[in-house]
Amino acid sequence: MGYLSQNPRWRNSCDELKKMGGAKASIEFGPILNKGNLVGRIKSKNMAYTGAEYLEKEFGVKKHTINLPVGITQSDQLFQILSDISQQEVPTQYTMERGRLIDAYADGHKYVFGKKAVVYGEEDLVIALTGFLDEIGVEVILAASGGNSGALKEQIEICAPTHGKTIRVMGDLDYEKINELCIDMKPDFLIGNSKGYYIARELKIPIIRVGFPIHDRMGGSRLKHVAYKGAQELFDKIGNAMMEYKQENSEVGYKYI
Repeated sequence: MGYLSQNPRWRNSCDELKKMGGAKASIEFGPILNKGNLVGRIKSKNMAYTGAEYLEKEFGVKKHTINLPVGITQSDQLFQILSDISQQEVPTQYTMERGRLIDAYADGHKYVFGKKAVVYGEEDLVIALTGFLDEIGVEVILAASGGNSGALKEQIEICAPTHGKTIRVMGDLDYEKINELCIDMKPDFLIGNSKGYYIARELKIPIIRVGFPIHDRMGGSRLKHVAYKGAQELFDKIGNAMMEYKQENSEVGYKYI
């Protein structure tokens, strides 16, 4: 959307929207997006569809539904779909970003591997973040959302093959309940929006701010976490938060990692 709003060609995009029925394919991010919910869905012939479902049903535009592309596995899915649609190889720029991310995983795994995390937020974001954390060796002990689609656990088991079946997955939760669970579960860090800050403060553990809203830091809308480059930034944030916590709680401290 950032590209669309900045590119003069798209500033008056109604005509372009009308041409979507002739698209080769569409990509819908989030397996729970609008499912079981008429809000934001297109109504046609007494039925309700997401945009991608409507394009497929009415115009034969092939629909691809994938997780938000956070981390290597989930970003690979996006780039493979784009490659298949375009019949072009993935540009070198992105294969190099992927390679640098793999290198960062190798260098930084010892700071994050085996750490325990609580993830919370909107359901599709929780799924993507849980898959990413599973990929880097973090054990998600609680995946929580205020959403109540009923599909959260199933999707997490798909995207987090290492720990998915043992993760405690809970929907329809408020922050007070998450706080109570965190006190008992003793995570090493939280990852989610800034509304969980008071929980992290009480537990004296780091919080990695991702999602919406982020009210207590500047640039919340510019934080990157999707595709290889975004995952690189997110991985660095988590690793640095773990090192900073250890450094500040050490009796002697240290100057080199």
